[in-house]
Amino acid sequence: MIHTSEESVFNMAMDYLKRISKFLYLCNYYSMNGDLERWIQVLRIIYRELSIKLNDKEKSEIVGESLTDLDISKLPQVTKENATFNNVNTLFNNKSHRRRYRQQLLYFLDIIEIKMRGKMQEKNMLLPSRADPRFAVLER
Repeated sequence: MIHTSEESVFNMAMDYLKRISKFLYLCNYYSMNGDLERWIQVLRIIYRELSIKLNDKEKSEIVGESLTDLDISKLPQVTKENATFNNVNTLFNNKSHRRRYRQQLLYFLDIIEIKMRGKMQEKNMLLPSRADPRFAVLER
């Protein structure tokens, strides 16, 4: 008899989580070395991996609503809400802004990474849920 279930016999969950783990390691490495370009690239990769689990509101919190969210004249007062990929692009793609607003870029990248790590934790991608019966073994 041929198996016709819509579910796959092979589950790629472990490979998926291993890939994300490697990318999170690279985020630590590139942020520690101050390599903004590679850090941004790895954050974008993580976002693509995570995006399948996010709703539209969660995606816009990370990507941003539009390319005009950031008022350059108010950069010393950066906020967590302004920490989006669109605003990172606004600063990073302009060489003079990249140098002048490096601290703000670092802050934005930190916050974007923290947002994505928080979303991964909310979606039980980093640690098991306390409701998961396998978690009970860890509490002994």
